[in-house]
Order: sequence, then structure tokens, then C-alpha cells
Amino acid sequence: MLNQMVNNFIGKQHRYHSLSILLHWTVVLGLVFMFVSGLYMVNADISKADQYKLFQIHKAAGVVMLWALFVRVCVRIFTHAPELPEGFSNSDKKKAKTGHILLYVAVVVMPLSGWLMVSASPFGLPTFVFVDWIKWPHIPGVSRNKTIETIANNIHWITASVLGFLIVGHIGAVIWHRNKHGVNLLDRMWWSKTKR
Repeated sequence: MLNQMVNNFIGKQHRYHSLSILLHWTVVLGLVFMFVSGLYMVNADISKADQYKLFQIHKAAGVVMLWALFVRVCVRIFTHAPELPEGFSNSDKKKAKTGHILLYVAVVVMPLSGWLMVSASPFGLPTFVFVDWIKWPHIPGVSRNKTIETIANNIHWITASVLGFLIVGHIGAVIWHRNKHGVNLLDRMWWSKTKR
């Protein structure tokens, strides 16, 4: 018990901090919802009223995602990540680090660009976080600015495409290392103990 506590503080554990794991999978579920709802609300043949409701849910979920990401980054900064397996080459380690950095950048740019887009929208609609009394503020100085809205919209969609590609690469790397090297990287991001 004492050894486990010490290991958690000095970074010798074989998995991420429990809060990091919880936030990781929460963000995963959030991203799935955001992708599905985002594509559905702009492509589905639904009434304007239903589309408006879905936009509001998407925006509210985006605010929650932004906060979850903020907490996720803070936890990542203040906790130790497990070391990559010793058998990884320097090239593998560089690719892993680069991939994680790009994922962090993309998942932060996504909600920020969405927030900017909503703030600059000509409609000026407020964003409520699931209940009428929690109102999320618009970014000041960009109100009803069609140029900024268009730029933010483009960034949002481009980032969504890039993020999708990065997620596929992320999952692919886990599968590849499992099949090629017999290393189960998923153990690092789950609560079960790693068998060594």
C-alpha cells in the first residue's frame, strides 16, 4: 500500500492517474457525441426548431468539453505519466509525443473555435449550459462579425477533420503496438493492474 502511494507520487506507476483516466474516457465519449451531433445537425433533414434545439445542446456540451479539457490538461501537468515501454525506439517515442501534443492542440482548438463562431454569429444567440440560469458568455469584441464567424467556422471544421485523422492514428498505434510488439498500451489508460 505504501509502495503504491510512493510510486504514484514519484511517477513509477504503470498507468495514468485515476483522474486522468476518468477524464480521458469522458472526453472520448464527449467527442463521439460532438462529432455525431455536429454532423447530424447540419446534414439531417429536420425542422428548424429541432435543429435549433440540437445546436443548443451541441453548444452546451461544447462548454462542458472545454472545462473537462481544462481539468484534463491541469491533471496531466500536475501528475506523472507512465514511462513508455523500454522496447520503444527513440523514433516511436518521438511519434508518440508528437501525436499526443497534436491531439491536445486539436481538442482545445475545437471548442475554442466553436465558442468564437457562436460569439461572432450574426444571430447573437445566447449559450445556456443545459439549464436557463447557467449562461455562457460570448467572447467580447467579436459580436455579429460575419468575417470572424466564417474564419472560426472553417477552423472548426478543418480541426474536426484533423482530429478525426489523429484519433484514427492514435487507435491505430495502440493496435499496431499490440500486434507488432505484444505491448498493450491500453493498460496505461485503464484502472486494471498491468500484468508484468
